[in-house]
This record gives sequence, structure tokens and C-alpha cells, in this order.
Amino acid sequence: MAVPHGIVVLDKPAGITSRDAVDHACKRLKTREIGHCGTLDPLATGVLVLVIGRARRLQELLAKSRKVYAARIKLGATSVTDDSEGPITETSPLPPPPTDEQVRAGAARFVGEIEQRPPRYSAVKVDGERLYDLARRGEGIDAPMRRVTVYELQVTRYEWPFIDLTVASAGGTYVRSIARDLGALLGTGGYLAQLARTESGGFRQSEATSLEQLGPEHVLPLENALRHFPRVDIAASQALRLGNGAAVRAEVPPLSLADDSPVFGWVNGHAVALLAKAGPQRVRSSRLLVTLPELQRLAEAELAAAPQQAQRERASYDDDERR
Repeated sequence: MAVPHGIVVLDKPAGITSRDAVDHACKRLKTREIGHCGTLDPLATGVLVLVIGRARRLQELLAKSRKVYAARIKLGATSVTDDSEGPITETSPLPPPPTDEQVRAGAARFVGEIEQRPPRYSAVKVDGERLYDLARRGEGIDAPMRRVTVYELQVTRYEWPFIDLTVASAGGTYVRSIARDLGALLGTGGYLAQLARTESGGFRQSEATSLEQLGPEHVLPLENALRHFPRVDIAASQALRLGNGAAVRAEVPPLSLADDSPVFGWVNGHAVALLAKAGPQRVRSSRLLVTLPELQRLAEAELAAAPQQAQRERASYDDDERR
């Protein structure tokens, strides 16, 4: 059976790790070539985007994409793991419960680019070792602070001792750390009681499939995961030059030229490469997403569909190169 290439939008249940979910998907899809785009702790449920086959080439990039969570924080106690799974210590003496105004003002301080310390029980590596491995051996240390981005944080409900939040953040943000730090800011202590990821990389929970239902028919084309990234259409007459590492002419979106946002090259309706900007109206491939024979077939199909237009594009390109 051929290895599938693409993505799966999975609805992870509580009680298993993201690695467990990947292992289950490997069995269901009969391939070991699967990764995920952003860890969900065992406590958490919701959207876990899996990358399969050549789609794994974009795993790191997609893991950084925007994610949205529905979270519940419990005040009045702290947790070794910063969530409900760790040993819980009640805050004593317990101060008066914060007011609604204090809770909302405190939550607002976690919006934007913030400094955050990952939980001691997390997959972050320090000196080559995972923090959770060190913690389980009784050698728990604090990870270095790092900058993360929180786009939005809204308090949807507060009724002591629970705060319900909606959090939209870039990949790498720990909602457990927000729960811990907000509890400390309010003087009561706090930990993450519940967490559901409702969106990841533009995919919503309503689009996700369960582990029990997962099958080959749920593998989506990689193009589905790239729908929110800037796109450059590469002429069929230049496609193989792109595949061979040459710079080619293309209309690059102005916003993409101004920053480091990823841009993808498409040929005949298919994403074929992550592009690097090589100057005004010039791009080259920094990572191919298809094989060279596949790229050639896509180009030939486009040439066959519009041969006269392709010839004009080729002549124009040759003239430009001569100049």
C-alpha cells in the first residue's frame, strides 16, 4: 500500500498523549511516517493536526501556527504540573477572592508578546533532556524564560474559584503557564483544570475526526493546511527550473516581501514548494513538497490545458533572462 501524503485533523480525546494519538494513527493508516503539529497534554482534548509522508517537511512550520483554546482555571491552589493531574496544594492562608474587575485586569496582562516560563513537566529540552524526565527523577529545574505571542485572551466567565478563558496564541505557548502565572498575579495560586483546543492552523474542531473513525479517507491534501499562507502561482514553463533550484520570476505578494512570512509556490492548483525570496519578482525553492517527476507531470498537465498561453509565458521569460 502506498504511503499517503497529506494531513489529518484529529479530535484528540482526554487521557492520552499526543504521541499515543500518533501511534494509533500509524496503525490505522499503516504508515510510520506521521508527526503532529503541536503537543496536547493528556488532560487536553481537541484539534491535533497530523502530517503524513512528505507533509512532515512542514511539521515545524505548521506547529507554529495560530491556535485557539477554551480553558478553565481553578484558583485557590497550585499544582506541581500546573494542571489538575499533578499533586495539588491548597493556598493557605487563602486571601479574599479577587473581584471580577481584578480577574479581567489581570488576564489582560497576558496579551501580546510576553515572557513565559514553560511548566516543569513539559517536553521542553534543557541541556538535551526533557523537563518532564528531569522532574520525574526528582531533578526538576526551571526552564529559561522565553517569548511567546498571545493574540487574544478573553475572560468568558468568572465564578470563584473558576475562570473560563478563550485564548488565541502562536504555537509554543503554554496555557498551563498562563493559569499558573495568573493565579500568582491574583495572589491566590491557580492551575489549569480543563483545556480544549478548538482551532489549530485554521482547522476547527468541527472539521476533526475521532481516533475510532480515522481511516485513509480522512487524509486531506497538504494544500488544505496551506490555505492561510501567501501563495505564488508558478508558470508551468518555469516549474522544472524551480525544482532544480533556479530562481524564477513570480508575482510575490507585497506583504510577504516586507516580512519573513512563509510563501508557497503552486503549479496547476497544487502546492509544490516552500519558497525563498531571491529579489524583486524572483523566488527559488527552499523546500520541495513534491518529487521532480510529480512536478513535471503537473507542469505537463498545465501546458496541455493551455499550450499557447504557456508558450507566450516561456518566450517572455526567455526575453527577460536575455536582458
